[in-house]
Amino acid sequence: MYACVCRAVTENEVHDCIAAGASTPKQIRDTTGAGGDCARCVRKICAILKRSEELTTA
Repeated sequence: MYACVCRAVTENEVHDCIAAGASTPKQIRDTTGAGGDCARCVRKICAILKRSEELTTA
């Protein structure tokens, strides 16, 4: 599923960025471009980051 339609960035690509060490929406944007256009996806990216953080601290 797409996390960012403008840049055709998938949720899996966002997860890959997080696995590679990204911990902020800006770091994900710098790597994938997601959130660099209309920014509607930033909320979704934040939710993915939060879920990832919760899974790693559990």
